[in-house]
Formats: sequence, C-alpha cells, structure tokens
Amino acid sequence: MFGINQISWGQFVEFIVVVLILWYLSIVLIALIHKKADRKTLFEEDQFTPVLSEGLKPIAVYAKDYPSELIPIRLAEEILLPVSLYEETGMDDGYPIECFTNPNDPKLLKVLDNIQLQS
Repeated sequence: MFGINQISWGQFVEFIVVVLILWYLSIVLIALIHKKADRKTLFEEDQFTPVLSEGLKPIAVYAKDYPSELIPIRLAEEILLPVSLYEETGMDDGYPIECFTNPNDPKLLKVLDNIQLQS
C-alpha cells in the first residue's frame, strides 16, 4: 500500500536511528546557539549598581495594637492534667515448648481455650 512490504526491518531501524540522531543534534545546536547569546536574565548577573540596603530597625509591638479578641486570656489557676498509672504485671515468659509437644499437658488445654481456630 505505502511500500511497507518493500522495506526491511533493518532499513526501518536505520531510518529511526537517523531521525533520532538528527533530532538530538538539532536540540544540542539550538542549546549552543542560545548559550552563545549569553543573555543575562538572572538578577545576580544584572549590570545595574547594587541598591544600598538599609539596616534592620527593630519595631515595637504592644498588646494594645491588637483587638482584644486576638489576645487569649491566661488564667492564673492551675489546670489539672489526668495521669494514667501503669501497673507492671511482670514479664510474660510465654509457654514452654513441652506444653505443645505433650498432648496430655494440663497447660495445653488452657492455651487452646485462648486460641481461636478456623476450620
């Protein structure tokens, strides 16, 4: 139809590689041309004389400068904070392996009552 049957995959890949090389070469050339123009667009590279900076002057801010709605009222009374007590119950040593290997062990029945099995 468009000559697709007449070209080989090798020729197609060569065409794609040549197009990509030309594309990237044109991008590099455009970047080099713009770099040679050497435009000074950054503030630091500007040729103007620097503006003399003024020294810092402290300003005073008073509570009367703001409306009373913005100032929180701090009461002098104590605020009680709840404290949760932690009672140490001791180290949990778990169960010995013999408890699970011996089917007649009485501890095994207690352990199996606490385990939920789904069958």
